[in-house]
Amino acid sequence: MGISTQLRQTLVGTTVVGAFFGALCALGSFAFYSEYGPRIAGAPHDTWANVFHAIGTFFWVTVGIIGAFGLLPSAVSFALSRLSREASNSSSKRTRDKPRAA
Repeated sequence: MGISTQLRQTLVGTTVVGAFFGALCALGSFAFYSEYGPRIAGAPHDTWANVFHAIGTFFWVTVGIIGAFGLLPSAVSFALSRLSREASNSSSKRTRDKPRAA
């Protein structure tokens, strides 16, 4: 079973938007911890630690946006259509089994 065109477009679109907002959050995280990190206990102090923290921020923001705005609505839509189809099939079976009135 392949991926439908609509789902593919939804995933590509949310990936692009997620990557954009992930990049903004990563740059903001990098700038914030570069400026204020030495004053915050437990914050990444080294430049490489700051870079890896920004990469992690980019990854999690991107994955979160794909999940929240791409996969979750598609899964809910798929589940509702499946339930509707099953309910429709069961109701049509019930109406076919009834004898016709003469």
